[in-house]
Amino acid sequence: MTRRDTLEDETGKKLPAMRVFSLSIDFLRKGILDTLSKHVDGTFIASDIQWVLTVPAIWNDAAKQFMREAARKATIPESLTLCLEPEAAFIYCRHLPMSKCTKQEVTSISQFSPGTKYIVLDAGGGTVDITVHEVTDDGNLKELHKASGGAWGGTKVDEAFEEFLSSIVGPVVISKFKSHYLEDFIDFFREFESKKRKLIQSTTFVTMRFPASLSDLCPEVKETEFRELIRQSRFESKVQVLRDKLKIDGDVINEFFEPTVRKIISHVENILTESSVDGCAAILMVGGFSESSVLQRNVKSTFKHLKVIVPDDAGLAVLKGAVIFGHKPTTITERICKFTYGHGFSHRYNESCKHRKGIVEKDENGDMRCYDLFDIRVKAGQSVKVDEEQPERICTPVTDDQTALAINVYASTSSNPQLTTEDGCNLI
Repeated sequence: MTRRDTLEDETGKKLPAMRVFSLSIDFLRKGILDTLSKHVDGTFIASDIQWVLTVPAIWNDAAKQFMREAARKATIPESLTLCLEPEAAFIYCRHLPMSKCTKQEVTSISQFSPGTKYIVLDAGGGTVDITVHEVTDDGNLKELHKASGGAWGGTKVDEAFEEFLSSIVGPVVISKFKSHYLEDFIDFFREFESKKRKLIQSTTFVTMRFPASLSDLCPEVKETEFRELIRQSRFESKVQVLRDKLKIDGDVINEFFEPTVRKIISHVENILTESSVDGCAAILMVGGFSESSVLQRNVKSTFKHLKVIVPDDAGLAVLKGAVIFGHKPTTITERICKFTYGHGFSHRYNESCKHRKGIVEKDENGDMRCYDLFDIRVKAGQSVKVDEEQPERICTPVTDDQTALAINVYASTSSNPQLTTEDGCNLI
């Protein structure tokens, strides 16, 4: 996510991403202040509130900075904290009574004793965030494995459903359905959203209301009725039209899930091979997509040796956890660095330099110097505690009359970068 990115709506219209995010945040800000004014005596302004904005744990520093700037444009004051979504979800579930979790052997992570390791599988609409935590002696948490994941959220299943429709009626019909009957399009996909969460057995049929506007477009664009287009497709025996209802075989619906679920399962399997995760006891599933019984069933059947815990309101766990995090932001005491951080520096050149050579040129004193060197402060994969200070370093001026130092901070995907100009190294 960059300041120059644009977002496209269902009809193909584009707007700068920064404008979309800032307007969305501003809408929420106004709603909060309006609600407070109706239910609480006194006058509130934005600076009276501690604001918490949740972001996926897999986002990089630039994306998080983007969100800070979007919040600033939405007139959110400096009292803003970013909270990683899997951490917020855990914090909420840590405070849950046992009755709020599904009935299993261990019904709440509040029962986890110090030293217990567990995976947080935060499956949302767009992304899936996977983190690994361990409960510390004081009941707080430390991160054992850097956050990872990908764009494997519930919207991928929606995209597969749209591709299924397009394979029957054609992309032109779908495009016109979006542009001419957007409200019907949104309602249709909302119903699919509710159906996909409740799908339990692959042998069942899923019945949905079918919008008349989409049916009417088929003869208009394709000169063929919708029923006939089904008969001409590979889904002839799998899809039926019953008046205003569309009946789809459960096997077809499960196909929509298969690629996304496979990626999630494979990624969790890879994480469990890491030595730092050895002895993991449970998987905590949160996020809207975690409410899908198809995803739950696959996780439980694949990881039978782990306890799988799904709170009743998995889709709201991040939201509610963010509120608790705002009151106690030090619950997560230790995190794993996703990148190597450091700053650029230079030194006098000599032939015994063991680092890779960067730019070598004369300075103002006439001495040959190596430039663009990377001075590592913390490494990718290193465990860093909250408020922990790193060792001091002394930087010296290059010339006698120098009155200021420019400290450029960099992040690198490499664990041992030597130059600030290497691939994977970015100026923060």
